[in-house]
Amino acid sequence: MENPSPTSNQRPSTGYVHPIAIGLGIAVVVTTIGYALLSGHGLSTRLFTINSTTTTQANAVSSDPSSKPSKPEIYLTRESIDLLLDALDQAIRRKDVDGVLRLIAPDATITIHMKQGAQQQIATLTREEYRKTLAMEFAFPSANDFARVSTTVSLASDERSAKVSFKSIETLRQAHREIKIEGEETLVLKIRDDKPVITSLEQVVPGDST
Repeated sequence: MENPSPTSNQRPSTGYVHPIAIGLGIAVVVTTIGYALLSGHGLSTRLFTINSTTTTQANAVSSDPSSKPSKPEIYLTRESIDLLLDALDQAIRRKDVDGVLRLIAPDATITIHMKQGAQQQIATLTREEYRKTLAMEFAFPSANDFARVSTTVSLASDERSAKVSFKSIETLRQAHREIKIEGEETLVLKIRDDKPVITSLEQVVPGDST
């Protein structure tokens, strides 16, 4: 006698294992693909963010006003040297102490050679000490006939410095008589703050030439 066919409650459990396994496999595949897509999307987002940030920073640097190209370097020329010497002459004729000092660097080296008969005295002055010396010199009566003669200019090959030598002639008045003073000066000029200034001054005052 044949066994009756099993009812739905009596079917072997193996009949349900196969579709469940398939379902689980599909779920795993879908999950894996989804994760890969999400990961790829996240990577693309990060790359886009990095590239965008880098571009923004580059644009910020290029548009930064502080990143302006540096100014071209200023060099000494014979024209700029002559302008300084002319300004020096005018300031001396006006007896303008401040006008002279504006042409001298704050850290300039100033040396005065003074002859007293057969003896010679040397004084090294600061810029402020030279101010006092000029003030006393300009206070002395003169004919206001200061003249610069025999000027020689030696410009360095790199055009960053120059040596200037000249003689000066001036008439002083004392006790109803006039004294002609002939001096010699040697200047060293350099560029400071885009303009020539005197960084070294050496002056020789030989005294009365009469």
